[in-house]
Amino acid sequence: MDGRCVACGEALAPRQRWCLRCGAGARTMIAPTPRWAVRAGAGLAVALVALAGVGWAIAALAGR
Repeated sequence: MDGRCVACGEALAPRQRWCLRCGAGARTMIAPTPRWAVRAGAGLAVALVALAGVGWAIAALAGR
């Protein structure tokens, strides 16, 4: 045996990548999810500023 699962303590075979007892990644790194909320918030802020600019331009042209 090569080691133990960090989640449940089950013994792992030398080339085993996933724990057969709990399913945790023994030697496999799972990529984190991208942080899309920050990008979506920034995009929303840019869209709101652009919309406000368009509204201001329309109001300025209508006042002429």
